[in-house]
Formats: sequence, C-alpha cells, structure tokens
Amino acid sequence: MINSPFIVVPDFISPLTCEKIIKDIAVGAPDLDLHGQPKKLERHNVLWESHIASNFRSLVPEIEQRYGATYRGLEKPVFQFFPENAAAPAQAPGCENSKYIRKKWVMHRDVDLVGFIWLKEFNDTMPLDPSYEIFGGKLEFPAYNFSLVPQRGTLVLFPAGPHFITVISPLMVGDLYQIKLNVSLTATDGSRYFYNPQHHPGRWEQWFSDHF
Repeated sequence: MINSPFIVVPDFISPLTCEKIIKDIAVGAPDLDLHGQPKKLERHNVLWESHIASNFRSLVPEIEQRYGATYRGLEKPVFQFFPENAAAPAQAPGCENSKYIRKKWVMHRDVDLVGFIWLKEFNDTMPLDPSYEIFGGKLEFPAYNFSLVPQRGTLVLFPAGPHFITVISPLMVGDLYQIKLNVSLTATDGSRYFYNPQHHPGRWEQWFSDHF
C-alpha cells in the first residue's frame, strides 16, 4: 500500500459552512499593488478558527501514523483571498517553511505540514456561478508536473518544505477563498521532524488513487 505524503479529506467542512465563512470574510474592495492590480489578502477570524481547529483534532491520529511523527500543534488558521486577476499567478512558486537564498532552500519557519481548505469549487464550463465557483486557482506542483483543482469543503494536507514547491494559478473568473493550515510535528525520538521521501514512495498518480 502506498504511503502518500498527502492527506485528502473531502467534505472536511460542508458547502453551507463554506458559504457562511465566505460571507463573514468577504472582501468588497481589495487592496491594489503598485501597478493597480488587486492583491492577495490574508486575515484571521476567531469564530471560524475555533470551528476549523475543532474539526482538525480528529485528524491527529492519522497525521501521526502517516508521517511517523508526533503532532505538536496547529497555528491559527489563515483565511486567504485571491482576487480575479489573469495577469500573473495568484501565488508565485514557493513553500511554507523555507526561502530560496543564495541558490539553496533555507528553513525559516517552524512548520512541517501545510494544508488548504478550499471554500470554492473549480469549474471550467461556462457559465459558472462566481458566488461558489471559480475558473483558475489550481494548486500546482511543478516538480511533479501535476495540479489539484479546488473542491469546495475539501482539505488537502502535505509536507511544507521544498520537496513540495507550490504555485497557485491565475484566477481567470471569480475570486478564490481558501483557508491555510500550518502544522508542526516532532520526530518520534523527540528530534526535529524532517520529511523523508523514502517513506512516501510512488508517483503522484498513486498518491491520489482514491481522490480527485
């Protein structure tokens, strides 16, 4: 059996909950960059942070088994807004815990797993309903040449380091709302956890044989 480095939880939150969260965090007039383009926005929401954290606790046993580590904690969920903007990727290549400095990746944050909960649904068939659908906003993994399309209410969780550089593709139609989760782990011997690809063999098609 393939030990996928990804945990995927369909219906982590319900479509109705997605709608309620979007209503509470909706961005009416996004900030603009130096070129007059609307910018990504991140914020917190105490009410929904508690709800997400409560749901997440049920995943701790699976996380510890999947990654062979001890769960250490979940940062406050970050509620992200990516505006409709076809001029550039919604988010440039990078990873959650490291920066590319002097031709090498340098860890700068104590984060071991990163997760996203999509609040809208990908649809490439027109017309679409921008209140809950988007065209664009794929979560791309250039090193593996595959991407995941947003599925409303689904959580996808994976290692946060440079083995999994991600890009979020441009939003052609609609604004993307999603929730980012940062998770910390400790190796079973109490040392710093580091992702080991040998513990998660296989191709990406095998990692997602039961999903997408």
